[in-house]
Formats: sequence, structure tokens, C-alpha cells
Amino acid sequence: MKTLLIGYGNALREDDGFGVFVARSLKKTRRYECMELFQLTPELAETIARFDKAIFVDANADVSEGVFAVPLPKPESVFAHSLTPWSLLETARKLYSAKTEYLIFSVGGRSFGYNENLTPPLKEAALKLIAYLKKN
Repeated sequence: MKTLLIGYGNALREDDGFGVFVARSLKKTRRYECMELFQLTPELAETIARFDKAIFVDANADVSEGVFAVPLPKPESVFAHSLTPWSLLETARKLYSAKTEYLIFSVGGRSFGYNENLTPPLKEAALKLIAYLKKN
């Protein structure tokens, strides 16, 4: 099974770099094809369509502490102002007939200041998620 892992966020803004940290760490394992992104963009739909499974990893100020596998809500429009993993998956399905399975791991970020390091709770959460993804 070909799996794409997309870690996204701003690695220069503390906890917002969670997804990028996870993607960088797992890139070395070669278990996943990893992408480190600042944000999700429409052209990713074509890339996603080439994979059996896509895993999205990010930090979110609106999520409580801890790492969660989050069900993705259906947006009102696939082509909205800000892209979500769900809108990219729907675009891949509509334009490329993709049957890509997905997982999203979102962690509750608390600090988004100017710093390249994750806060200790998020670093611990990242290491736990990395260990989990290496096994599964």
C-alpha cells in the first residue's frame, strides 16, 4: 500500500511545526512518502490521487491537548477559502477518481510564538505519534 504522509504547518512558529516535525522524522524510515508543507494547496489533489492512503498531521489551536485521529467534517464547498484535508480528498475523488483512504492526526497546540522548537508537551506527543506510525 502506497501511503503519503503530509505534515503541514509553520516550523518557525513553535507548536505549529508539529506536522513538519513528524514528517521530517518519518521521512528517514522510508515507510511513507513524506511531504513537509507550510499549508495545503489545490494541486495536492493530483498527488493524493496517486496514493492508496493519505495521512495528514498538523497542530490546531481549536483542539484540546493530546493527539487525536479526527473525523473530517464535510465542508459546504470543496473550493473554499482555506483548504482542508477533506476538501483535497474530495477534489481528488471528483477530478481523478481517487479512492484514497485517509487519516488525520491533529494535536492541540498552545504556543504559536516565534520559535523553531515544539513546546515540551507537543514534542512528547510528536514522539508518541511517530512511534505509533512506525508500527502501523
